[in-house]
Amino acid sequence: MKQSDIQTFRKHLRKLERETGILLDSETECCSVTVAQCHLLLELEADDTLALKDLADILSLDKSTLSRTIESCVQKGFIERSADEKNRRKNILSLTEEGRQKCDLINSLCNDQFIKVFSHIPEDKQDSVIESVFLLSAAMAQERSKGNPSCCSR
Repeated sequence: MKQSDIQTFRKHLRKLERETGILLDSETECCSVTVAQCHLLLELEADDTLALKDLADILSLDKSTLSRTIESCVQKGFIERSADEKNRRKNILSLTEEGRQKCDLINSLCNDQFIKVFSHIPEDKQDSVIESVFLLSAAMAQERSKGNPSCCSR
């Protein structure tokens, strides 16, 4: 790939990051949660048998940062901890009914917002956009998992 193509890609990616950040901030503000709490709740909604280490891996966060986010969600009544029957030292995290309701609200608001966003994309291109975002996020995760140093450490 040409250097100029990479530069153009990075320019558009920065704009996408800014727009996504603005969108996430407004969505989570409407739901009275932080972006970190939102991500945590939605991951637990997808799989409510996750332990701290599992979530830290999925969310790419260190355990101490994630622990604080979990604690804030426990305090708000969104998450409950229970001991793993196979390993009493391990806590399983699950959504409370209030947490499920919060996920329903987040999903409803976000789905409505992205329906509006997708209305600006030609219908015959929408599947391509979804596939491209999937491929890009998977490629970025794969590169990160290799443990390659960041650009700053060169």
